Amino acid sequence: MFLPRLWRVSALVVLILVVGVVLLSCAKDPLNVDRNRPPQTFLVAAPVDTTVADLAYSYRIHLYWRGEDSDGYVVGYEYSWDDSSIGAFRFTTKTDSIFELTVNDSSQLTGGTGVNPQTTKAHTFYIRAVDNLGKPDPSLTIFNRRLFKAKTETPLVNFIGAIPNPQFPAVIDTLCDGAPFVVSWNARDPDGVVTRYRFDVGPFHSDFTTDSSVTFNSPGSPGSVDLPSGIYTMTVTAVDNANAVGKKSTQFVVNHDPETTIAVDGQGKVGYYLQHYLRGQEVHIVQPFYEGQIVPYRSTVWWYWDGDDSHGGCEANCTNGWSIVLNPGSRDDNGPYIIGFQDSLGVTPQGETIRFKTNDPDVLGPLGFTQFILDSLDAGIDMLARVATRDCSGRVDGSPATFRFNCNYYPTLDSVSVADTTYDFDQNGPDPAEPARIIRWVGSDYEDGKTKQASVLLDDSLTLTFDKYEDFTIVSDRDFQRLSSGTLHTVKVRVADRANFPSQLPDGLKQVNFTIPLTP
Repeated sequence: MFLPRLWRVSALVVLILVVGVVLLSCAKDPLNVDRNRPPQTFLVAAPVDTTVADLAYSYRIHLYWRGEDSDGYVVGYEYSWDDSSIGAFRFTTKTDSIFELTVNDSSQLTGGTGVNPQTTKAHTFYIRAVDNLGKPDPSLTIFNRRLFKAKTETPLVNFIGAIPNPQFPAVIDTLCDGAPFVVSWNARDPDGVVTRYRFDVGPFHSDFTTDSSVTFNSPGSPGSVDLPSGIYTMTVTAVDNANAVGKKSTQFVVNHDPETTIAVDGQGKVGYYLQHYLRGQEVHIVQPFYEGQIVPYRSTVWWYWDGDDSHGGCEANCTNGWSIVLNPGSRDDNGPYIIGFQDSLGVTPQGETIRFKTNDPDVLGPLGFTQFILDSLDAGIDMLARVATRDCSGRVDGSPATFRFNCNYYPTLDSVSVADTTYDFDQNGPDPAEPARIIRWVGSDYEDGKTKQASVLLDDSLTLTFDKYEDFTIVSDRDFQRLSSGTLHTVKVRVADRANFPSQLPDGLKQVNFTIPLTP
């Protein structure tokens, strides 16, 4: 009996223990209550919120704040700019501070954002008190958060030294090709300090630096920038402590343009022409001519020229081509004469290079450059030949050598006469010959001999035109009487040549007065 009773007691104890464990495991954790009240934070002195008034304030701003804690005390503050995430706050024990804000982001200044620099920017200030148990103010309300706009003035950049020219843009410097030179600058900031610069010239863009000068075309100098021949715009950018940006630009030219000259003799710049027609006869006359003079119609003309690119020894005298253009002016019935840059035409039997320094047909023809010959010149007034030199850096003479001249002599009207005659206007028809006037004129042309065209004005009412070298016409008295009812009649004649140049006034227009009796 003893063993069964002991077994029952042991089983009961185990059951009680199991039930106790189950009951304990089902019991709830006790409630943890945080009885520490958070502190409160107040901005004491700060700009007006931009949501209330759209005002802008200096980028350098002094802010004040304070904190209260009802069940403890404030040990410090956490503040942040433009970011209210937990990791953005910084701790301080101060109750005021002076902040310097920026109006542009650094990434914006280095390029790549595509946003132009500004002089104002909106910022948000966050401040929260922290109590003696480390609890921060959880609220960010109007009392401890402030949205406002910071503003600043841009730096003012100035170039200093001889380059660029102080009189820019009235005067633009030209530097010798390949010669070293230095450009320097400084800047001031009305409400801050300049912290760094950068410069852009041609394809080169510098990094930001504190340097205020740069050397060009000096391979032995640290940081020297190579600038080949060309026209350059250089822009210096200054950045201040608020990331405000100020810029100034200048221009300069690297490589003087070459100089072109047309050959001269004792009378000045000289050209030559080959005359093909004189008084209606074919001729072969070569003559020199000078600026402002006239060459005959359909002549072949040419010049000799040269170029120089030494500029007092600062550049190598290296040229590699010339061009010639006639404008205004044309050839072979309004064809243009434009010869692009050409240097070598061939070589002499001695092996010397023949350069394109003339458009003389005796030089060009044997070398196969007949397309460069300026022949069959059209008539024109104030025709202008321009010759330009190109240097070995590709720079072209910006002020080409010029030669102004005229082509075609004006025709002259030598005489006009009106005489009585009779004429059978219907050529043996039923009407007999009737009284008429034969009008004759004599026009002379230097190139063609006779004038090709004539204009005959009858009684200031009817104009007859001729263009086949005619030199007379017959008009019936009856036609004159239809034009004017009186006895007095007039004939006015003016001639023109093959190039449509009219005879010059006043002698180029002649008038004849005559009478025709009235018929009953």
